[in-house]
Amino acid sequence: MSQQADIMQADIVQADIVQADIVIVGAGTLGAALALRLAQVTDFSIKVIERGPALDEASDPNQRVFALGQCAATLLEQIGVFKLLGSESCHPYQSMCVWDAGSAGQLNFSASEIEQTQLGWMVDAQKLTRLLQQELAKTARISVVYEHELTEFKRAADTAKVSSQTLSVTTPLAIAADGANSWLRRAAKIFSNRMPYGQAGIVARICTSEPHQHCAWQRFLDTGPVAVLPLANGDSSIVWSADQHYADQLMALCETDFEIALSKALDQRLGAVKLKTQRQCFPLVSQSASRYYQANVALIGDAAHSIHPLAGQGANLGFKDIELLAALLSEHSTEQLRQRSMLALLQRYQRGREKDNRQTDLLMTALYQTYKANNPLWASLRGLGMSLVDNTPVLRELLARQAMGL
Repeated sequence: MSQQADIMQADIVQADIVQADIVIVGAGTLGAALALRLAQVTDFSIKVIERGPALDEASDPNQRVFALGQCAATLLEQIGVFKLLGSESCHPYQSMCVWDAGSAGQLNFSASEIEQTQLGWMVDAQKLTRLLQQELAKTARISVVYEHELTEFKRAADTAKVSSQTLSVTTPLAIAADGANSWLRRAAKIFSNRMPYGQAGIVARICTSEPHQHCAWQRFLDTGPVAVLPLANGDSSIVWSADQHYADQLMALCETDFEIALSKALDQRLGAVKLKTQRQCFPLVSQSASRYYQANVALIGDAAHSIHPLAGQGANLGFKDIELLAALLSEHSTEQLRQRSMLALLQRYQRGREKDNRQTDLLMTALYQTYKANNPLWASLRGLGMSLVDNTPVLRELLARQAMGL
């Protein structure tokens, strides 16, 4: 009986060993979007492995919002998801107003300055991910498994193997789309430089007594920036980045006191504030992988780079990663993928994305440091700089194009 049981167990293990042309670790927004795009532009078999459960209507609420530019919107249109979001979950914004609590500096720019109807779209992050996951289930050549905790990574000459307790998948290329604390990045021994800002981001949905005017509002305080992102039906989403000790104090306030503090932080420009959801808080870090690939492993999104949210560009950088990597992979057939080294392809991917990601990270860190300085003279110069930009149409146009990802 023991020998028979061993044979049966071996059969079960063998049945759970599979092959795929591409393995994507992570079925979040970027992992799911990449899988869907690859299914459009290649003939590859794609396996997506997600450690958490699939999102559904009953999933815990997530207050986070993506500020998506044209590149991200175009990719979502190409895979047929953008139109599914609907006006409730995807709201266009037309202008931005940025001002400084430490000076009289203010900066305004709008889509109309570059003859566009919007600068971008504020998209419900959880609704978008749920729609993408639903499309995964409908798409041929994509197989997705949820609630699989990967425990082992092995690399041979031309293949990688990722395994959980019940599944092993071998592949010519494994892609890490599993976030800033990426298991696959660590398993592949790719170093990532992590720099905590000593701040936390507080997010929530609110309504205000004054209309948001389809404008994204941001005020720079000496404790960190507070942003109000316009949503449908007059609602807004906030991202309040604050020094950790102050963020702890804000999270400890009752709802009424937090609403008063938020209205004051916004200089009363949007009037009285009312919370519509609970607050959520997360640490803010800058993180950059030493490289975006290692043999037959590639990194996208937060697995490769994460930045301060003060300009809302994190998700847009991730969608640009997807756009380039999918385009490069589309140049290869299934047979070529299995027969040739990934080195040249992944080198092109890193060259194409690393500079943009690093420059954006450095810019966000520089802005963070600039607005952390409390020196009155520096604050005055900062305000003069904002006013100079505000009074220079060419510079305002450049900012508008940057916001759109053009």
